[in-house]
Amino acid sequence: MLESTSLKKILFFSFPILIALLVISCRDSFSKTYTYNKDGYYYHLISYESETIGANNANLFKVYLTFQNQKDSVFWDSFNNYKDSFVIKNDSSNQTNILTKALYKFNTNDSGAILIRTRDFFKQQFGVNAVPFFAINDSLVKINFKIKEELTEQEFLNLQQELLRKEIIQIRTYLGHAYNEEKQLDSLGFYWIDRPIIADSASVKVGNLVTISYEASFLNGRFLEKSPSKFEFFYGTPDQILKGLNYVIPRLKIGENAKIILPSRLAFGENGSANGTVPPFTPLLYKIKLIDIKTK
Repeated sequence: MLESTSLKKILFFSFPILIALLVISCRDSFSKTYTYNKDGYYYHLISYESETIGANNANLFKVYLTFQNQKDSVFWDSFNNYKDSFVIKNDSSNQTNILTKALYKFNTNDSGAILIRTRDFFKQQFGVNAVPFFAINDSLVKINFKIKEELTEQEFLNLQQELLRKEIIQIRTYLGHAYNEEKQLDSLGFYWIDRPIIADSASVKVGNLVTISYEASFLNGRFLEKSPSKFEFFYGTPDQILKGLNYVIPRLKIGENAKIILPSRLAFGENGSANGTVPPFTPLLYKIKLIDIKTK
């Protein structure tokens, strides 16, 4: 039988070697499963139409996607988050987007997985520099994909028209009747749910420092976002708040609240939000309060 001291020595020298062998084995297994592309991602094809990738020349593809952390928890999918209408475009302005560049190397009916560095993924796909808590310990994000179909320009326009039609139905369903829709529709294109006393003249002027608070949700009640308790901005400054909120604020007096529906054209439009949380052609419910107005 080995003495205790001798056994400790053997373990001391053997353990690092064992760890090194495990790391090499994992890397070897990873390299056999995924292929590295110089654009900065790894890919693995599950099914494909041709052995040669990058053979398509189409400009528009409808794609199914899921985004997962390294524990395989799905935190975004195109069916629920994008109304199953995620379309990639062969757009020269997207040449720095790793995911778009990767997907354009595959063909219709191809499916597989792509791995992208976590920080690069969230910065490019959701426009945030900080990695969310659910992926903070992950070095890679896993994207499962299926290239569903190639679209012509006309098919893409038809898809947008169908999404717009569904949006109108969604608003009418929420309001309860077409009569209510007409009655509650403001001349500027949004819908009043709770209407304040309308002032004879606008209380807010361009250039005023305005303090508001707001809360947004989808029409099914799902929470979207909430402002800080006192959110300040100079009224009339482009792109500080949604177009529809800019329309409502001058209708309020200090201390007044309003509840409105913003159709997509006054919110995040035909493309949805840049961070992917709001799908294309999505109406939103906003509660807003005007807290203070300061003139220059």
